[in-house]
Amino acid sequence: MAEIKCTYDPLTELIAYYAKDKGETKKTVETENLTVEEKLKRRIIDGDKIGVEKDLNYALKDYSAISIINDILLEGMKVVGELFGSGQMQLPFVLQSAECMKACVSFLEPFMEKSESESAKGTMVLATVKGDVHDIGKNLVDIILTNNGFKVINLGIKCPLENMLDAYEKESADVIGMSGLLVKSTAIMKENLEIMNDRSLEVPVILGGAALNKRFVEGELREMYRGDVYYANDAFDGLKFMDTIMEYKRKGERPPLAVYKDARTEEFKERREKKKTIVTGKSDVRTDADIPNPPFWGSRIVDGIPIEKAFEHINETALFKGSWNVYKDKNKPEEEYDKLIKEEIYPKFNELKLKAKRENLLTPKVIYGYFPCNSAGNDLIIYKPKNLSGESIYGSWNTDDVQKDNLEEWQRFSFPRQNGAKYLCISDFFRTVGSEHIDVVPFMIVTVGAKATEYAQKLYKENKYTDYLYFHGLSVETAEGLAEYWHRIIRKELGIGGLDSADLKKIFQQGYRGSRYSFGYPACPDLEDNKIIFELLKPERIGVTLTEEWQMVPEQTTNAIIVHHPEAKYFFIK
Repeated sequence: MAEIKCTYDPLTELIAYYAKDKGETKKTVETENLTVEEKLKRRIIDGDKIGVEKDLNYALKDYSAISIINDILLEGMKVVGELFGSGQMQLPFVLQSAECMKACVSFLEPFMEKSESESAKGTMVLATVKGDVHDIGKNLVDIILTNNGFKVINLGIKCPLENMLDAYEKESADVIGMSGLLVKSTAIMKENLEIMNDRSLEVPVILGGAALNKRFVEGELREMYRGDVYYANDAFDGLKFMDTIMEYKRKGERPPLAVYKDARTEEFKERREKKKTIVTGKSDVRTDADIPNPPFWGSRIVDGIPIEKAFEHINETALFKGSWNVYKDKNKPEEEYDKLIKEEIYPKFNELKLKAKRENLLTPKVIYGYFPCNSAGNDLIIYKPKNLSGESIYGSWNTDDVQKDNLEEWQRFSFPRQNGAKYLCISDFFRTVGSEHIDVVPFMIVTVGAKATEYAQKLYKENKYTDYLYFHGLSVETAEGLAEYWHRIIRKELGIGGLDSADLKKIFQQGYRGSRYSFGYPACPDLEDNKIIFELLKPERIGVTLTEEWQMVPEQTTNAIIVHHPEAKYFFIK
């Protein structure tokens, strides 16, 4: 079968059109006078893989394949890292550079000796920690390290420490990298380091994830772990630390690591410690808010939801900046960022939405319901009719059965309370057990389906890194958009939707009555509460399951407790 070569890439052409933002263009006419070394380096920086085989063949006349990789291509990737670090290159462009690097290495591999093709600057065992299903951050680290000359043993998600240590030993690796998104994952990382301490291991460890911070890793964990531990804020931090670790390892030395200095004052620390011992206070949330009438009691499944409804409620700021990492360069005028969004990001956004719809990559499904409840201190008690049991619980209930004298406790949440500020607790927003009224609490779980995860993984395995970043971000934010849309439906069904802001941006800032709290986040941080929602809604009926660490699968899934009380807004439990 004849080799198929890529001769036209629409994304490359689109980025080339916008390349004026970097003060450069990618037209080959401007590279004609460059040496082959400069051309290849330029291709890596620009992410231009179209026709790269010609330049590589030319370079092979004077250089060995391994020399081209180490002395030319990796120099280009080094510049990419510097541009990213200084804010001059956006993450999607970085991944396009990585794609070009991957294509070059794949072309050169047949020209290398086996020992050369297996050589690497160093080896990392990389995994998302036990119980965590999120892999986008980990995979970005894999992409950056692999395309900068390191070998990565990617063990995937929900990985126990034993698997990491086995791989470390088997592969004679140099470093273990642990990733995780949630607060729970930081506790797992600490637990892993404690186990490694107990076994007298001194493996260098790099930690990364959204819930981590420098103070926790380099202050607390570095102090307690007998080996070296590093905090990577992004994939290029991981690259920097790998370079440092391997440089000192070659010299037979241990890298010098400074003890983290907490910049906060002693007075602040004392106040924080005092705050921990404060006797729990009481909030002043009003207790006479009107109780809306739900359209039904129990739960219902909704599918066949037009994907456009979820798309319409996507928070573009969260997508563009949070998921796609497209930020404004503070050294450039606002107009250039606006132009980037208009000419590059919006076209990609629209293209992806069309593809997702055309190929049915995202399938919105919702399971939700309205349940009778009352509060008791920090607890929220969920009732069910006494005459319901077994499978009859999962569906719509007879309204006549939902009477105070015919209800019994079914499930109970115990929510945390603030130790200061307003002493808020989610249970405060519902009528108490001692009142004469039964309150109503909606719950929902929404998903865009397992196919989204499968397609994202397909892109990643095919080394389509830029497309992987774009699609993964779109799928996650579409699930969030679906949650925003269905919360709006619930407000309408409760008769409080008339208080919604007409401005979607204000909706994203809680421009409506009440609030929507997702488990694992500040007001209800305990992920184990997910099992109670599963008892209430039984979302296996729409293909959503729960891991042993209480995380939902597929990843593109979110849940919420809906609070109708007019004073309910986001708050933090510290």
